[in-house]
Amino acid sequence: MLQGLNPDQPTFVDDIAPILHENCASCHQPGEIGPMALRTYSEVRPWARSIARAVENRDMPPWDADPGYGPWKNDISLEEDQIAAILNWVSSGAPRGDGDEPLFDIQERSGEWALGEPDWVYEFEPYEVAADGPDSFAVIPIEASFEEDRWIGAVEVQPGNHDVLHHFILWRAGHGGTVQDAWLDGWAAGVAPRGLPAGTARLLPKGRNLLGDFHYHPSGTAATDVTRIGVWFAKPEEVDKELVNLWIMNSAFTIPAGDPSHEARAHHVFTEDVLVRSLAPHMHYRGKDMTYTAHLPDGTERELLSVSRYDFNWQTAYEFVEPVALPAGTRMEVVAHWDNSADNPDNPDPTKDVRFGVESTAEMMVGFVDFVAAEGVSPKPVSPVIAVLAELAQTHPGEAWRVDTERYRGKGPEPTALLLPRAGAAGRWFGGEPGNRVVASPVNDVVWDGNHVTVTVGRGRTAKIEGFVQDDGSLLLNLGAMGAHTEVRGTPAENEVLVTLPNG
Repeated sequence: MLQGLNPDQPTFVDDIAPILHENCASCHQPGEIGPMALRTYSEVRPWARSIARAVENRDMPPWDADPGYGPWKNDISLEEDQIAAILNWVSSGAPRGDGDEPLFDIQERSGEWALGEPDWVYEFEPYEVAADGPDSFAVIPIEASFEEDRWIGAVEVQPGNHDVLHHFILWRAGHGGTVQDAWLDGWAAGVAPRGLPAGTARLLPKGRNLLGDFHYHPSGTAATDVTRIGVWFAKPEEVDKELVNLWIMNSAFTIPAGDPSHEARAHHVFTEDVLVRSLAPHMHYRGKDMTYTAHLPDGTERELLSVSRYDFNWQTAYEFVEPVALPAGTRMEVVAHWDNSADNPDNPDPTKDVRFGVESTAEMMVGFVDFVAAEGVSPKPVSPVIAVLAELAQTHPGEAWRVDTERYRGKGPEPTALLLPRAGAAGRWFGGEPGNRVVASPVNDVVWDGNHVTVTVGRGRTAKIEGFVQDDGSLLLNLGAMGAHTEVRGTPAENEVLVTLPNG
């Protein structure tokens, strides 16, 4: 039982107000996104039964992590004693109790910015939000292009209109300036600005730009939003650790129309000791659940997070109170399910097959992981494709190869991972992308005849290519049909295992 709480005979003054002030009123106050204020007895009493239903169903406060994980630094879920107190309070007639009501404590700013004067400020152009209709989303480029590397230690977001801005994410842009590369920071209704963990910072390489990612929720009245962001830079000597944003991602799935629980998996093998700081599941409207499991080099498993009721409207980064130490060779596996059936009230169209796409009506599967290297400031520069090869060497021995090929004109050859199963299943071709990500493209019609293989690659414009396994296990590929060099040689994935893996 929480100290001072009387769950059996609660009153608003003594028991309920403190719960609401700590967990609810930051969003449920004038000017914030909550549809009603929940600070005083007169404000709360008309909504008592609705509040009871919301907390009993775990719909509010919006915290989707299943119990038993963490503990989490930013946990806003209610304890069982708190839920019991609210339910008993409502069932007993919602009594006010005696004495003065506690006042909701609003933190006063000493200046324009809660964290002090920023080193750099950016103001977005006005954005018009309709009074009604579906939620709207906007990804807006930000010209930064600093002439030297910058370490970002803190970001403060000042929403122009709290009534309609649901959440905001600040991304580091890829080299082209329009593709999301790495999560830098975010804001959601009711979240107070704060800096990154002491001694950590995000790296913004010189010449790179930013992206502002907005989610707007109509409020019933036409509104204009003019959001600003303030950024604080850390000096290099102040940075003990680079806070790295890893995407454990699957982009090769197809969710059949009507499927109530379609599954996809993705993984990443850490090639050095790391400390995991936070986890953040990301899917779209059909997202159903996601789990993170660490498969350790000694063969044991540790489930780090389960979100069994994923909600696209509340995308949370779950921050560990104590960072989770994972040794080199740990395989982090992310498993996700989608509900593409008519029983999903948020489903845009249950009659359509759904594939990967950045639009909210398409789907994504990304398990974000924030981590730091256990030794040194930044992780050692290893292509994420190498980690995929290390995993394929374990899961598909003799069926995967490293193929160095020029994916982008003028950038030179880079490692890719080619999986060609011998049992008739479809293959995949994995390539690295900005932000330590790996994207998988489908390889279809895999037909083996001894050591000779033919496959179909590409989307839309497809090409037939063939390969021959050599005596040394390498794969000689003829890529002439793809407009590339006629022949390239792939080396077995087993040659790329840089760390000791389970059972290895």
